[in-house]
Amino acid sequence: MKRNFRNTVAMMAILLAAPVAAQDWVGNIEGGLFSSDRTSTDTAIVGSPFVGAYIAGQSQRNFGDYRLSFDGRFEMTDDEGLDDVYESGPLHSGVIGLHFGREFGATYVGAFAAVGYFDGYDSEDPMTGSLAGLEASYTLPVGAMLYAQVGAMDAIGDPGDNEYVGYAARVGARHQFNDRIIAGLSYEFGEADDCFVDCGDQPGEFSLVTLDAAYAITDNMDLVARYAYLDVYDVNDDDTGTESNIYLGARWNFGPRAAQTALTTPLGGFQAASWMAPLD
Repeated sequence: MKRNFRNTVAMMAILLAAPVAAQDWVGNIEGGLFSSDRTSTDTAIVGSPFVGAYIAGQSQRNFGDYRLSFDGRFEMTDDEGLDDVYESGPLHSGVIGLHFGREFGATYVGAFAAVGYFDGYDSEDPMTGSLAGLEASYTLPVGAMLYAQVGAMDAIGDPGDNEYVGYAARVGARHQFNDRIIAGLSYEFGEADDCFVDCGDQPGEFSLVTLDAAYAITDNMDLVARYAYLDVYDVNDDDTGTESNIYLGARWNFGPRAAQTALTTPLGGFQAASWMAPLD
């Protein structure tokens, strides 16, 4: 693992833990392991499936009808000593986001801005990008939450060659079925307009489907499971990279589970940006 990336993860954990002792804040801190089964039509992926670790969390607070929240998620894959993204696929992805908006009864409307991390071209450390946009959610009378996010994304791995400059979006739903079970389904998608791998009207696209569930084993602790399928498509060369990921972890909650927002920062665009170099 890269030192700078580890330091950023540690900083995020401290920031997320800071509000725990404060009143009126709700959120969670989560960590665990995952398995990543990968394919690529452009290179030979060797040793798949790989294993990795992740850390995630969120904090939020209401000020009357206004809501402030921040969140983060980082995923790190073990390449088993290959030291070659053309054989392993990308190893790092992450995001730290800040959200602010207003609640109108069951409806929330707001904006978000984020710094993202992705594997760039021939880089020893993960590179940084940005994502900023609008978001909204609506809580149905039965307790299910519907939400949508869309933003402009910029993640340049190698100027003039590997550039994700375009948009990323997510739609989803989350429902708390009873005191113990919460589950959600989301779909992320986006497009780099011009320079995904090589430049000059050569776009790249991605889609990410995620199914997740949490089971409460105590008042504050959940067991969590997630399945995510990522498909990254280089339109110009008709090449594709995929990840089929299974996550298992534990989540510690502070504040009511039902009060936690589902509007965390989308990560899929930065996961897709990490595939620019392997598909080049």
